[in-house]
Amino acid sequence: MSRKCFIILLLPVMIMAAENIRPYLSTGPWYPSDPQRLSQMLDGFFKAVPQPEKAAPVRGIIAPHAGFEYSGRCAARAYRSLSPSAGIKRIILLGPSHHFNFYGACVSDFSAFATPLGQLVVDTEICRSLSRQSFFKNDNAVMQNEHSLENQLPFLQKMLGNTNFKIVPILFGALRKNDFAVMAKTIAPFIDNQTLIVASSDLTHYGENFSYTPFKGDIKKQLTLLDTGFIETIQKLDFEKFYRYHEKTGITACGFVPIGVMIRLFEKQNISCALTDYYKSGDLKNDYSSCVSYASLVFTVADKSPNDPIGLSQAEQNLLLKLARSTLQSYLENTRMPQQKENQFSACPKLGENLGVFVTLRKKGELRGCIGSIIGVEPLYRGVMANVLNAAVDDPRFPPLQQKELESVEIEISVMTPLRLISDYRSIRLGTDGVVIRDGRAQAVFLPQVAAETDWTLDQFLGSLCSKAGLERDAYRRSRTMQFHVFQAQVFSEKDRRK
Repeated sequence: MSRKCFIILLLPVMIMAAENIRPYLSTGPWYPSDPQRLSQMLDGFFKAVPQPEKAAPVRGIIAPHAGFEYSGRCAARAYRSLSPSAGIKRIILLGPSHHFNFYGACVSDFSAFATPLGQLVVDTEICRSLSRQSFFKNDNAVMQNEHSLENQLPFLQKMLGNTNFKIVPILFGALRKNDFAVMAKTIAPFIDNQTLIVASSDLTHYGENFSYTPFKGDIKKQLTLLDTGFIETIQKLDFEKFYRYHEKTGITACGFVPIGVMIRLFEKQNISCALTDYYKSGDLKNDYSSCVSYASLVFTVADKSPNDPIGLSQAEQNLLLKLARSTLQSYLENTRMPQQKENQFSACPKLGENLGVFVTLRKKGELRGCIGSIIGVEPLYRGVMANVLNAAVDDPRFPPLQQKELESVEIEISVMTPLRLISDYRSIRLGTDGVVIRDGRAQAVFLPQVAAETDWTLDQFLGSLCSKAGLERDAYRRSRTMQFHVFQAQVFSEKDRRK
């Protein structure tokens, strides 16, 4: 009897080995090995996730890889954005190696990866090609014993099925700063519009068990600040800030290298990044003495460039800046606004659209006035004329601008997209999104450039916005009635023209 049991237990592994298929790990409580239980668990995760607010082509995902009991719902919020109709044909998986130390990256010659839900076919041709490149090696043992990539597969199978795509599994070891770009350049030729990039990573591992205790008091708050600062560098696709943040804090995000390579892949593309979920294992038991943080993010194709969401041409921008300058000069000299003919801008129809616009005045780099309209109620050129005067003489924070100051004042114009209500403030993209908060009668707005100018974290940004609205700084966390609206802005200034 014992011999028969022995044969039955080993037979599946022997078949997989013969077919060169990587079997799923039986060590560690990662997820149920029973297909029905696993499927039901995933269904529960996805059922709790609302439908994506906007259907945009998904180019990348960052998701955690802890046991599904802990990080499964976090990963599901990102994978919920995928759809079989998107036509994804290839998924490049980037993960850290937890058990083997090496430099560079590792692929394997497995023909497929197995999970309890079935098998995923490996693009062996790409893996062979990568194995011949600098800093890459082929090692099945490294791949076999690693969970960081495997724990992404059931989510992909559940959302996309098993047969419509191939996977390219890549594990990373150590990497020097300059080689992140080298790795990205090596992988980039295999990416097209039907390719999805998945980076696998948990965030901070805090506690004596992880040899990382940079703070002792108010651990929950300090962990949140540490993690969100790291997340924000990712959302900005700013590799230099991302790398410096890691050096400065020593943050123990196990997927630091694969995330860095992902940033290098996306940094010069028209890509937006939204945070879909964030929490800590300590939240489950209110014990943060030994704690791991989880976050999931989704990278999508932006509708337009973040620097050009309106589509104003250089000529149209120059016209508006000249109009603002001449309006200000005429008023300060004659207390009159210059007359504009209705058809003066007929060759530039965008200037006649009703668009929200703010005008900012700066003197020697310091704010000298800023007023505008979030919602466009008049043609853009009229909004510029009205708001440049409002900023000059009606901003209650400053005395009215004097004619003698005119030459030392620089004009900046921000033209806004329509407001869009969001369900989760954590999806705000600092430096890209302007934000309007509304809670009862309280309301305040920050333009997108505020975050870039102050280098605030999201908590600092929203805390200051709440203060501006006359609310407690943490009202954005506590209030159940606060609404968050985002918008983008095309920003241009006289200072830019002089450059």
